[in-house]
Amino acid sequence: SPQSRESSSNMMDSQSSAGFKSGWSSGTETPQKDDSDMSDRDEEEEEERRKKEEEKKKKMVAVTLVQDEPPKPADIKKEVQVILSETSTRFFLDIPSTCAADDDPDVERIKAANKVYTDAVELRIKEGADKLADRNIQTLNSANKNKEAQATPAPSHDIGVDVTNYEIHDAILALREGEDAAGGADDILGANTKKKTTTTDQLNDMAQLSGGRLDAAKVGEATLVSAKFRHALKSMERIVVQNIYHEQQMMYRNMVGVQVPAEQSLVNGQRGRMDVLWTYECDLSRGRNVSCMAWNNLNPDLLAVGYGEFDFSKQGDGLVLFWSLKNPEYPERVYRTECSVTSLAFAQKSYNLLAVGLYDGTVAVYDVRKEEDKPVLESSYNGGKHSDSVWEVRWVDKGAERAEALVSVSSDGRVTQWSMSKGLECTDLIKLKRVSTHKKAVNTKNEAFISRMASGMCADFNPKDASIYLCGTEEGSIHRCSVSYNEQYLDSYLGHSGPVYKVVWSPFQPTSFLSCSADWSIRLWWQESETAALTMQSSADYVSDIQWSPNVSTIFASVTGDGHVCIWDMSISTLDPIVNEKILPRKPTCIRFSPNSDVVVAGDDSGRVTVYRVSGIDNTKYTHEEQVARLDRALAAKDADA
Repeated sequence: SPQSRESSSNMMDSQSSAGFKSGWSSGTETPQKDDSDMSDRDEEEEEERRKKEEEKKKKMVAVTLVQDEPPKPADIKKEVQVILSETSTRFFLDIPSTCAADDDPDVERIKAANKVYTDAVELRIKEGADKLADRNIQTLNSANKNKEAQATPAPSHDIGVDVTNYEIHDAILALREGEDAAGGADDILGANTKKKTTTTDQLNDMAQLSGGRLDAAKVGEATLVSAKFRHALKSMERIVVQNIYHEQQMMYRNMVGVQVPAEQSLVNGQRGRMDVLWTYECDLSRGRNVSCMAWNNLNPDLLAVGYGEFDFSKQGDGLVLFWSLKNPEYPERVYRTECSVTSLAFAQKSYNLLAVGLYDGTVAVYDVRKEEDKPVLESSYNGGKHSDSVWEVRWVDKGAERAEALVSVSSDGRVTQWSMSKGLECTDLIKLKRVSTHKKAVNTKNEAFISRMASGMCADFNPKDASIYLCGTEEGSIHRCSVSYNEQYLDSYLGHSGPVYKVVWSPFQPTSFLSCSADWSIRLWWQESETAALTMQSSADYVSDIQWSPNVSTIFASVTGDGHVCIWDMSISTLDPIVNEKILPRKPTCIRFSPNSDVVVAGDDSGRVTVYRVSGIDNTKYTHEEQVARLDRALAAKDADA
C-alpha cells in the first residue's frame, strides 16, 4: 500500500542517514555495514521501544490509594484497566510419592531397583545364619542349705456366718454397681454421685462395729428399710392375693360367666342381678365415709377413693386411697389430708394429675407418680381459695393448643376455674344467685324477692361443647351456664324441691341430662325444656349419686340413703329398676361404672367399696346413632303410656 511504501522509504532514509556507509568497492563486492552502525541502530530501536511503552503507560490510569485524601469524583468515574499476568509457581512442600503406577514410564527401573534391594537383604540374612552354631557347656549349681527356726504360731479364730441366697444375690449386685460407679465419671453439672446403700453394706458396717457379731434386731431393721425388700414383698403379696381372688378376677375380666341358680334365673331376659366380687377395705379406711370415687383414664383398673364426712359435727382428717385390681386387700398408695375429702377427679390428658376438693374449701392437685402425700399445687386465701366446702371438681379440655383447666364448685356460690400455668390462679366463671321457684302471681306489688348467693352442689360440662356446663344448687334448681357469660344463666330448670346432689350429661345424647336430689327423685331433662321429661323414684329416701352407663344410652345406676343400689334401664321400665340390691345397715354414698368391664363399684358410709359384677343387662355394642335412637324411643314409649 502507499502507506507501507512511504514507511519503508522513510526507514531506508533513516537507516542511510543513521550511519550506513555509502561507499562501494570496485568490482562485485557486496555493500557491508560497520560495527558502529549496528550499535547505533540498536540504540535507536531501544529508544523507540522505550518511547512507545511510556506512551502506553500514559494512557493507563495509575490508581493510588491515599488514606489521608479521599478520592475525587472525577477520579471515581475514570475507567481503570487492570492487567492480570501469570507469575511463577513456587512449591513450599514437595513429598515425592513412594508408589508408582503401572503405566509410569519408570516402572521397569523401579522394579529393578527393588529387586536389587530385596536380593541384598536376603543375602545378608543367609550370611548371618551361617555364623550361628550350637555349643554345649557345663555349669556348676550353687549348694542349697536348709535352716530351721522355732517361732510362736500366729493366733487364729474360726467364724461362721449363715448366708442365704438372696444375700448372695444382693452382694453380687452391689459389687457390680460398685464397678459401674468406679468406671463412670461425674455428671455434667459436677454433682457428687453418691453410692446407694444396700442391705449388704449396712450389714457389713454393723458387723464391723459389733466386732463381727450381728444383732438380729438390727439385721431385721436394715432388711425392712431396704427398698428392694419392700418391692419384693409387694410383688409377693400380689401373687398371694391373686391366688385367693383368681376366680373373682376372671369374672371381672368377663372370662368366666356367673353361675345363676335355677330359682334366680332371669325372667324374659328383663331382670338382672348383682354379684359381689370383693370389697376394697383395710384398717385405714374402716369406719370412714366414702365421699367420692374416680377411675384413672390411662389405667382403668386404678380407682382413687376419697374418704371424708359430710356432717360438720363429725369432721376430721381426710384420706385418699388408690385401689388396684392387682391387690384388693391393701391400697397401692395413701394420701392424707388435714380435713375431709369431698370431691376428686383425674385429669383427662395429664393422667398423673389428681384434683382433690376438701371440706374447708381447699383445692389441691397431686402428682400420683410421687409417693409423698404433699400436693404439687394448692389454693390459698390470697389466691382465691373457696370459703366453704368444694363439692365438685372437673377437668375441662381447652383444646390442643391450651392445657386443661380445673373447675371447682363450692357452697360459697362460686364456680371457679383454676389455671396451673403459674401456680393455681383462679377466675370465677359465675357467682350463683337464687332464683324464684314459684310461679309469678297476679298481684306482685307486695311481694319482694331478695336475690342472694346460692350454694353450688354439683356441676358437669357438656361432652360435645366444653363451653356449656350445668350447675346444681342447694335450693333445688339446675342452671345451664356458659363460660362466656358470668352474670346470667342461659336456662334454669326448676323441678326438684330439695338440694341437687348430682347432675350428669348423657355421654351419647348431648342435649339430655340426669339429676338426683334429696327429694327422693331422679329426673331426666332435655335442655330445650324447663320441665323434666321423666321422673323416677325407687325409694322413700334421698338419692345421693347417679351415673350413666358408658356402654348403653338407656342404662344408669343410682344409690339411695335407705341402702339401695339400683340399676335402671329406661328401655325396659321407667317405674322400677331392673336391679335393686339392698346393703343395709350400710348406706351407699356414691357409685361408678367400670370403664372396661360389666362392673359397678359402690362406696358406703362404713369405709367399704364393694365391687359388683352385673349380669342380665343389655351389653350390646351399639353405634352412636343407635344409642341416640334407643333413648328417644324410651322417652316416646313413656309419653305413649302417659
